[in-house]
Amino acid sequence: MTRFRLLMAIFCSLHLSVPGCTWAIDFGIIKPISQLTGEDYSYGIDFLFFTRLAEGELRLVETGEPDVLRAELIGRTLGIASWLAGDRTQTYSSLMRLLPDGSLDSIEHVSQIRKKRWGKWTNRVKIRSFDYERGKITEEKFKEGVLSSTKLHDIPDGQHPVDVLTAFYNLRAGIYGPLQRGTKILIPTYSRKGFIDFEVRILTVEEQASQDYFPDHGLLVQVKVDPEIFETNSGSLYVWFDKLGVPGRGIVEDLIGLGDVRGYLDKEGK
Repeated sequence: MTRFRLLMAIFCSLHLSVPGCTWAIDFGIIKPISQLTGEDYSYGIDFLFFTRLAEGELRLVETGEPDVLRAELIGRTLGIASWLAGDRTQTYSSLMRLLPDGSLDSIEHVSQIRKKRWGKWTNRVKIRSFDYERGKITEEKFKEGVLSSTKLHDIPDGQHPVDVLTAFYNLRAGIYGPLQRGTKILIPTYSRKGFIDFEVRILTVEEQASQDYFPDHGLLVQVKVDPEIFETNSGSLYVWFDKLGVPGRGIVEDLIGLGDVRGYLDKEGK
């Protein structure tokens, strides 16, 4: 590396919003899974015209089994939100295997929505199990603790789908390539629409500056997922990372019945 490129790399690592800085991400935001393990973040959540109507948690932990990790994303309503949207907890949990190349494979992804509306509790659970050796994904749905359906799907040749949390941590670990501004990354997954891709777009400096909710430093990522995952109309969400790679803010757009839901880092642990 020439002296000029070395100086630019150092400068970019400190100022991630400078145009042309493609090395910067490697100095802070991209980290190996070993450095992400143990993260435990808490978030405040706003929606409609109200602040802190819900709270969220995001963590990546060891399971005690070698090379097997668990990621959890949890959101629950508070106070008046429990009256507006029902006393509601949404939990997403992924069991993942750490491979020798530093990437994660999905083992099992569980999504659960438990809510109380008009005095009645409902509990819906969906479990997807990934068997790459057999080329199969098993999908089970439960209502009120009772198995309501089971489906078996063949993974197409050449595809290697992962669930949303596995994709999130692989992205942060640089498994899908550098997070360069203006680039688009496609991550294979499975949804009710079949085998599709998560669409990840790294916003340019100008695009990020136009998003009033997010700081103009760090890095802002837009993701398109299957709308069924978070029960949205559009499937669009944004995640903002600070210069150390911490997911500090986010928006889930057009949540059914609630509009845009905004989350912000409350506290973190490691």
